[in-house]
Amino acid sequence: MRDSGEVIEWRTYDTKCGKWSYYTAKDSISTDMGDRIGIGTLESYLKIKDNIGDGVLVPVYIEVDNDIRFIRAVEREKRQSVPKYAELCRRFLADNEDFSDEKLTEAGIEKRFSNNGSLEDCLSSVKKYIYEFQE
Repeated sequence: MRDSGEVIEWRTYDTKCGKWSYYTAKDSISTDMGDRIGIGTLESYLKIKDNIGDGVLVPVYIEVDNDIRFIRAVEREKRQSVPKYAELCRRFLADNEDFSDEKLTEAGIEKRFSNNGSLEDCLSSVKKYIYEFQE
């Protein structure tokens, strides 16, 4: 797929558990397939936006204070049969850099949604924001 130009973006992470690769294929984001939702990095967002055009893609950035985000991550990891705390720490630090205020601004991410308190309030705000784009 990469050789034929069907891959928009490709990323390989060198984790504590080995290499993990992710990609976005052109056929997974076709605008004639209706509304879609995806989760990705700022890098993937920018490459997809370059591929399908500005005004079609609606970025939704949900943020959580670092202390809450770290505690939630530790609690999730504790439930694993083999917790990998070193990888959790690596990802936490990498996310701090990858989603810095500067990089969010450079990517044109202006609207942010807080998930520090009520999940229902956060989701309600996100839904309202998305519906504004559909009108």
